[in-house]
Amino acid sequence: MTTAEIIRLSQPRDLIALIPYRLGFHPAESAVLVAVSVAPGGAKEVGLVARMDLADLGAPLTGAEAAAVLAGHVAAQEPDDLHLVLYTEEPEDDRLLHDVVDNLAAALDEALWPLAPELDPWRVGPQGWGHLGPCRCCPPAGHPLDLLAASPAAAAMVTAGHAAAPDRAQLGVVRSRDGDALATAYAAAEAERDRLREVRRACGGAPLVRGAAFGVPGARPARDQEPLRRWREEGARLWDAAVAAGPGSPRTAPEVLGRLLVVLGDKVVRDAVVAATMEAAEGRTGDYLDPGTVVRAFETDLIPDDAAVGRATTLGHAVAAHAEPGAGGSALGALAYLAWWGNEGARADVVARQALQEEPGHRLAELVVAALEAGMPPVWARTP
Repeated sequence: MTTAEIIRLSQPRDLIALIPYRLGFHPAESAVLVAVSVAPGGAKEVGLVARMDLADLGAPLTGAEAAAVLAGHVAAQEPDDLHLVLYTEEPEDDRLLHDVVDNLAAALDEALWPLAPELDPWRVGPQGWGHLGPCRCCPPAGHPLDLLAASPAAAAMVTAGHAAAPDRAQLGVVRSRDGDALATAYAAAEAERDRLREVRRACGGAPLVRGAAFGVPGARPARDQEPLRRWREEGARLWDAAVAAGPGSPRTAPEVLGRLLVVLGDKVVRDAVVAATMEAAEGRTGDYLDPGTVVRAFETDLIPDDAAVGRATTLGHAVAAHAEPGAGGSALGALAYLAWWGNEGARADVVARQALQEEPGHRLAELVVAALEAGMPPVWARTP
């Protein structure tokens, strides 16, 4: 997640309160590393917020390897400072916690040598939060958790429209329970599929003659592709109108959501939707129906526009929530990619796996899972 708002962090509680909003959920039994950099003007800026399970980081045989992976992600940002926050119900003298800290300290020393910041870990538990181990600034039982919820940083994130799910599992898409709305969306989707089948028949099925995919000179469409081109342009306009209208508008009614599910099932339109969102080109999805434009957009290093991504995500979520069981893969795949590109790795992972459950082999969802498993951030996040 990225934010255009300036949120001032004047106390440790502000930084800790920010973490769930940056992750998108309240972590549990997790270690979170927060990278901080110093801007040219001297102000400190929060960069990458990276999380991993305590069980993985403290495992006797593989904990050091897991810590090296997490440290590598953080080191790529070349931070000036680091903060480690442990979320756990275990007591502060638990052996696992200290193994986690030791593994991370060793991995960060190697990844950031000779300028590795010294870790001074914090612990957030069910009764309170404070430093891991004795210190002069925290009471023995820790500070009350209410102080985090009341932090100006938390209030600023809520005011800016950001939310943190209670846990990671709730980052996924939940189907609507409105029977009438679902029936309307299902019927609209089936009607749109029938229409698309007619369009494809009019175009002769496969759009290219033999050899065209391999660049054979003079290759031409087997039949006129104008009907399919018009259908895609209409689908792009339908998406743009729904994004602009927002929730509750007739342009996002269930019948529209059903049609958009089929529109997103067309890979050309789906990629155009994702690419236009990545470049914040709202209202211009049709411009990205050209493959060359899409390739350029998917390689963009532009920092995500929260507002544009948020509106597209809201609409995509509504489309997926009104999809027939087993038919939501197209919308879920697009949502997963946008979450990954927005640096919401946990949400991207949950939604991508939802997409693969609904549509095994969904290419966009597979790409997201592979990127996450390889620790590959989006292009814009790879540059310090």
